[in-house]
Amino acid sequence: MRAIEVSQDPKVLMNKHLITDFSDQGKLTQKEIRECINFEIRDGSVGIMGFHDHPDDMWINENYREFADYCEQQGWLRIEGPAS
Repeated sequence: MRAIEVSQDPKVLMNKHLITDFSDQGKLTQKEIRECINFEIRDGSVGIMGFHDHPDDMWINENYREFADYCEQQGWLRIEGPAS
């Protein structure tokens, strides 16, 4: 949800389907996200973060490093390597 908050024009794709319900009743739950194969949060056409296959192998756009650092400080993720 934090990635959606930092986005000017949030777009969420789950298994290549656009998700527009960002509420607790929508698909953006830990269970639903962990069960999907493709997940991406974009700011317009720019990818902020996402994964393919499993959320333990997530990527975050280097331009959103401040966002990534914040998430790591919260204990939500661990940054394991530099941008590639």
